[in-house]
Amino acid sequence: MGYARLQSIHVHPVKAFRSLSLQEAVVEPWGPAGDRRWMLVDHGGKVVTQRRQPRLALAAAELLPGGGVRLSAPGMAPLTAPVPRAVGTVGVQIFRDKVEALPAEDAAAHAWCSTLLGTDVRLVHLDDPATRRPGVRAAG
Repeated sequence: MGYARLQSIHVHPVKAFRSLSLQEAVVEPWGPAGDRRWMLVDHGGKVVTQRRQPRLALAAAELLPGGGVRLSAPGMAPLTAPVPRAVGTVGVQIFRDKVEALPAEDAAAHAWCSTLLGTDVRLVHLDDPATRRPGVRAAG
């Protein structure tokens, strides 16, 4: 029996931003730690993807200790977003799945992301990725 050799590990700290190459990663029950825990949503709560917003491919996110992210993009000052406190969630639709996420607490994070895309979006954090389970579908 042969063995596979892992050549690289890539995660997307913010869904649809450029990938981040890692030397090592902790694997949690739902996947690599820090992978796609943050995302942008539109005014209706739908996840924003590169298909709808190709400019997302220019943005990068660096993982910070504790789960926060440092966002960067060409021509924009970097911005740090800590993991929000579990105060109140918002409904988010990720394709056909409906989940609850925590909005970034600092309005500057929403403004930074909106400026990047030229449209109103919000930065949200998926506090418990295990809540996105196959079979939990949005109505409609």
